[in-house]
Amino acid sequence: MRNRLAVLVFTALALAAPLSASAAPKTTALPQLASSSFPLPVPQYLGAIINEAAAKYRVDPNLIAAMAFRESRFDANAVSRRGAQGIMQLMPRTAQAMGVRNAFDPRDNVFGATRYLATLLNRFHGNVDMTLAAYNAGPELVDRVGPNATQEAVDYVAAVKSFYLTALRALS
Repeated sequence: MRNRLAVLVFTALALAAPLSASAAPKTTALPQLASSSFPLPVPQYLGAIINEAAAKYRVDPNLIAAMAFRESRFDANAVSRRGAQGIMQLMPRTAQAMGVRNAFDPRDNVFGATRYLATLLNRFHGNVDMTLAAYNAGPELVDRVGPNATQEAVDYVAAVKSFYLTALRALS
């Protein structure tokens, strides 16, 4: 009952626009990962990694999974035309800054990306729209012009939020 109430409260907060989700304090329970709510189920090995990274950096695992699906469809070997790598499509400089040694290693990639995501959530005071836009278009550009920095960022935010909210609804 208590977990269900927490999920309902979290879902109600998540449905507010723009989304807000700062890194949760260590005493706040994170929602569980709704692995089967994505267009492709989160592979079991990847769900375990996402849950570990979520716990370490206090980020909702459903947000991480929504981004992973949008970025690579959970493909550890994905490479974008711009050179972003792995499940969370980290650019090499970002990966290096986050301590990622091998961007194609699922654990290394997800932990580095989640660390970066937590820093963005803190930088943008929990505003998920700004955070997602910054993950896609870069934080400096989003600082200057907001979450509508590029059309690609607008489309990215909409897609990730759609997957994220679907996952949260699956928990209630």
